[in-house]
Amino acid sequence: MPTSLYIPSKRLSEKVTRQYKTPTFITDSATVINRIKTLQKAFTKKTKIYYAIKANYNPAIIKLLQKNGIDGIDATSPFEIKLAKKLGFLAKKITFTGNNSSTEELRTIHHEKVLPNLGSLSELKRWGEIFPNTSLSLRINPGSGSGEFKQLITSGKHVKFGIRKTELATAKKIINRYNLNIIGLHFHLGSGLYNTKKFAPAVKMICTLAPTFKNLQFIDFGGGFGVRYHPGKKPLNLKQFFTVIKKHLDPLEKNMGRPIEIRIEPGKFLVAESTCLLTKITSIRKDKSITTVGVDTSLNHIIRPSLYGAYHHMVKIPHTLPLTKVNVVGNICESTDVLGTAIPLGKPQEGELVAILTAGAYCSSMSSLYNLRPYAAEVLVDKKGVRLSKKRFSFNQMITNLGITGDI
Repeated sequence: MPTSLYIPSKRLSEKVTRQYKTPTFITDSATVINRIKTLQKAFTKKTKIYYAIKANYNPAIIKLLQKNGIDGIDATSPFEIKLAKKLGFLAKKITFTGNNSSTEELRTIHHEKVLPNLGSLSELKRWGEIFPNTSLSLRINPGSGSGEFKQLITSGKHVKFGIRKTELATAKKIINRYNLNIIGLHFHLGSGLYNTKKFAPAVKMICTLAPTFKNLQFIDFGGGFGVRYHPGKKPLNLKQFFTVIKKHLDPLEKNMGRPIEIRIEPGKFLVAESTCLLTKITSIRKDKSITTVGVDTSLNHIIRPSLYGAYHHMVKIPHTLPLTKVNVVGNICESTDVLGTAIPLGKPQEGELVAILTAGAYCSSMSSLYNLRPYAAEVLVDKKGVRLSKKRFSFNQMITNLGITGDI
């Protein structure tokens, strides 16, 4: 049994099932708070934590993060900005890190009065033409990236993010032409960093570049800090990441004669391990080689296994021994709707509950209404009990959400 990841008790699971049915995302507030404290302990007080809201935009979770010490929001779309503001974040506490933004979107960002973090020459040039004499941040591509899967690498060759080193001279010409004030530099290597091998040279590169921007106020060292998907894995040593930053930031601050604010933008690290997706076994197919377990959730709720080949550990509730390896598949009409292969699970029976772990990031937020199956319900658990934070859609709500008009 994994002891490091959130697993709901039998009593809680049955209560959630009775009240809200399955599938339902269950988020443990204590785990979220613990992850905030872990970050704060690993980094210094001058570090600002900007939550990557795309990881999970459930308002109840964001309010929990806000109440317990995160400093701001990193948004990737205008609607994410609007949600952050609606939840009480001031414009000065929100950054916009989009990519391939249209001119219309750039105008919207300016209207919202949030700081743009631009990562291409095209966006930089268009911003300068429309909004000269303004402040912004630059997203830099350090030249190499890292991540749990190749699809999650967001820096290096052949990726769409960031201004490359070969483009910096052109970028500076644009900056000078439109009198743009660069107050921030940013990089993000990818999602799923478990060591500092690729992180360290990126930090060195960005700190070497920094003195050429005289009005620099902060450096955003990205997010993507690794979380635990497999049982028994040790927690990430976050202090190593801060040590690398400090090594290069101390001489930079001495060179520039003033402090430079550290920013990080975790999403997954703050919320992933706090949440499981509770589902029910609907069918069992036994073959000579392996047993296939069908459940009442699918890739429209947890797309990571189908999209990346990601592993999510699963626990039958109540947990039973011995464990046997099974394949777990969903109820969507797609051959790729496989949630896990060779998953060690207690002997399954139809009607039993299964918790799919580490499901708090990029699961709910990437959900869809494919096959016209509704989003999963979501609940938040704390000392006061269980609170519904997202209702399951009815048919009429789905039709409305899809923007379908006219008589049906």
